[in-house]
Amino acid sequence: MRIHVSSILKLSACLVLAITSCKQEYLEGVKSNPAVKVYLPAAEKANGLIDALTDGKLAVDSTAGTANFSVAVYRGGESNFDPLTVDVSADNTAIAGLKQSGALPANTIVLDPADYVLAAKDSVVFDNHIMKGSIVPKIKIAGLNKYSGKVVALGIKIAKSTKQEVNADMSRAILYFDADQLLDAVTPKTNMVDKTKWQVLKIAANDNVTFKVNDDGSILASGGNNGHQGIFQPFVIRAKKQYKIDLNVAGSGATDTWFEVYVSTLAPTQNNDYSDGGKRIALNTWTGCGKAPFNGLLSKLSCAGTGNIVTFPTAGTVYVVIKSGGASLGTGGIKLTNIDFRRVN
Repeated sequence: MRIHVSSILKLSACLVLAITSCKQEYLEGVKSNPAVKVYLPAAEKANGLIDALTDGKLAVDSTAGTANFSVAVYRGGESNFDPLTVDVSADNTAIAGLKQSGALPANTIVLDPADYVLAAKDSVVFDNHIMKGSIVPKIKIAGLNKYSGKVVALGIKIAKSTKQEVNADMSRAILYFDADQLLDAVTPKTNMVDKTKWQVLKIAANDNVTFKVNDDGSILASGGNNGHQGIFQPFVIRAKKQYKIDLNVAGSGATDTWFEVYVSTLAPTQNNDYSDGGKRIALNTWTGCGKAPFNGLLSKLSCAGTGNIVTFPTAGTVYVVIKSGGASLGTGGIKLTNIDFRRVN
């Protein structure tokens, strides 16, 4: 039988087309034994440790107030791409030993169950040549301050796949992170002042100086005649971070008057003066500011105090206290606007 050359060429082209159009599906990643077992690829890392801020694919859910990380789940094998689910749970049994061996820092502590959300199951589906899923531990941002200065760890375990079995040798991993670094990553450097939380601080027995908090967040300090009063508000701060306090002040010019801002860990008490930690920024008519009309940032107008950048060695609550007193705060008093307290590093 004679075969025409053109027929051979056509047949060859068809075979090439058939081969390229019938590409065999495959799975990337670790092939466990047997090949179809379910596993955590992070278990291949030394001690199954996942540096959350480097390898955890951080996503912030500002509505829920959580920092969400991603821990991959794979299923090995070359066939049967039906979806499956695996049970997920916390398993912190290895953390103490890893601290003792030096694999985790000595200041590592286990994440409190109250401070995270971990779904009880995870789905594994076929996607881009990988049977994979994603466990998402959700760390509650509001609870992180108590871990300041610590490394926090959360062990994760998978079990009971609905189809292929779990590889017991690759079923555990430990997510860990520096709490302060995570807070830096998820906490915006925004103004922490809440205009509804100012409290009036009574100092002098008389009310010849008064502080009035307005609905728009501005505050008016007025009066004189040897009166003395203030306002204060608490703030939760982090250890060894810099915070800045500033505000705009405007007035017609005062007489024998002081106007001072304090930031300290001591809570003010009613009917008592406040000077803890020393004044930070201030107007003082005796030392050269506040006598003539003024309108600007107190940090620029200030002629007394140690400066408006503060830092504290430990995390906790500090109080911003603003007080004034003297003979006369001037016609119309001293108006405070744009009061701003925020972390700057």
